[in-house]
Amino acid sequence: MRFILLPLVLILLFFIERAIYKKLWRKALNVSVVFSEKTIREGDGVKVMEKSENRKRLPLSFVSIEWSLERLCNQYKEGDKPFAVSSSFSLPSFSSVKRNKTINGLKRGIYTINNGRITSTDLFSLENYIYPLYSGSRLFVFPERKEAFSSSYAYRGFLGTVLSRKMNQEDPFEIKGIRPYFPTDSMRVVNWKASAKTGSLKVNQYEWTTDESVMVILDLSKGEEEEKETLIKYVSSFCSLMLKRGVSLSLVSNGRHYEDGNRVKVDEGSGIGHIDSIDRALSAVKVFSSQDSSSRFLNEILHNELKCVPVLFAVSVEEEESEDFFSLSKKEGAIFLLYGREGERVFVLEEEDEKRD
Repeated sequence: MRFILLPLVLILLFFIERAIYKKLWRKALNVSVVFSEKTIREGDGVKVMEKSENRKRLPLSFVSIEWSLERLCNQYKEGDKPFAVSSSFSLPSFSSVKRNKTINGLKRGIYTINNGRITSTDLFSLENYIYPLYSGSRLFVFPERKEAFSSSYAYRGFLGTVLSRKMNQEDPFEIKGIRPYFPTDSMRVVNWKASAKTGSLKVNQYEWTTDESVMVILDLSKGEEEEKETLIKYVSSFCSLMLKRGVSLSLVSNGRHYEDGNRVKVDEGSGIGHIDSIDRALSAVKVFSSQDSSSRFLNEILHNELKCVPVLFAVSVEEEESEDFFSLSKKEGAIFLLYGREGERVFVLEEEDEKRD
């Protein structure tokens, strides 16, 4: 009788064990996969941090974590393999496992952790249990900076002209000090409190500011992928250098944003914090999507009188297009055309008056 009952008991325990694992394996099992940074520069490395916790008495003899990277702004080219990771380990009762994976060589773009899944088994590894893994972590890979650009004749010539054209005026929000009143001063700048204390009229003395600004126009309608990527790197370098010099700057491109398909655009701003906004926008540009032609794009941007200096970045510019650019921008005075193609001259800087000669 015992020999009959023993196999029945073992079979019963086997099915109970499978039922328990099937029902409880996901309970109190927490798995997270996140980037260690939110933003990095192209060429830098980043860590992906895995953390798995089993907060229950039921041990897990086998756990597998799988995930891959997805580049949102551009599709992988034919022959490229998405970066995929798989790791396996065991999780005893009330234990945790932490692992870091360093990823290098990411190109400009926005990356997410996708196609994730958690796999486990029962004690005898006879049945697999699979559950999707959602990360939600997002990484911005900013364009690489072209350090040599800061010493180029094109940049130094353009910067000198912009800075010399700054229209200095008093900033009514920044008071530098107080000075005696002069007959030519407006009564609006009189500091009545200081005047009452000293018994003579005193006026506020303000810091100087500028209303000069630059509009960066990024034309991605021509060129191969690598040429466009190089152009975006130069745009990022140029914007960073100008903003560090205190120049107010905006960005507009016929390149499309990966999320809504609209043109990439960043409103005018200044300061170091604005560099981050520019780089985030450049990270989201799709170079494979169809863009408006150069002539149509420039006509739409420059059809109204501008209150800023337009700077055009393009892989190549036809003579007719450059003439259109100068004629549409002529009300701004000394306008510059900046464009580049690797293999030819990296940058050409031409002034409007020189172009007409």
